[in-house]
Amino acid sequence: MDTGLEQIRILIRIGAFRSIDKNKQRLLWEAMLHLSRAKTKRGGEELFDTAPKTYPLPQLTRHAVEDAFDEIELLGFSLCDPFELLATRERGNTVSRGLLQQVGKHVHIFGYVVTTKDTFTKSKQTMHFGTFLDCEGCVFDTVHFPGVAQKYPFRGRGFYEIRGKVTEDFGVPVVEVTQMLKAPMVNKRAEQFMLETVSRTPAYTDS
Repeated sequence: MDTGLEQIRILIRIGAFRSIDKNKQRLLWEAMLHLSRAKTKRGGEELFDTAPKTYPLPQLTRHAVEDAFDEIELLGFSLCDPFELLATRERGNTVSRGLLQQVGKHVHIFGYVVTTKDTFTKSKQTMHFGTFLDCEGCVFDTVHFPGVAQKYPFRGRGFYEIRGKVTEDFGVPVVEVTQMLKAPMVNKRAEQFMLETVSRTPAYTDS
């Protein structure tokens, strides 16, 4: 069975042809043109006996952010460092490897949520446990007691700006969260607009 255009597009967008020295935009164009030409054949013969023409494609640019969003759309996660998609350059004042030295202190840390667990207290109030990746790719754990869990709930996958007090349990540091806010990811359309603007802006030199 022949592979259709939609299947080819998915394979290109997911990076299945990354060993080919062409970017994804060019591969998408060439796939569309190739399959369009295939439809003009009848019974295995060309419809018209004419020499094929080649048309130069315009310069096509692509940013790694676009690849990451394609991967999130098709796989549910990106293959790059997730913190490349965090809109802010702020990273707080600590990372996972420094938490054990800050037991009893309040910290400010950014995390990419890995998993969460809901549970209940003896009084049937909801609380949460969280596991996050820091900007160095190391994990850290959080605990969200009922008051905080209600005021600062999890809002899906992504980045969170976390403030809290570091506690220790059997030699493992845990951030007892006092405040947690969802941190925005980069805007794919804004990134593309910036790329297009730069590519269209002429270079000026001092005369």
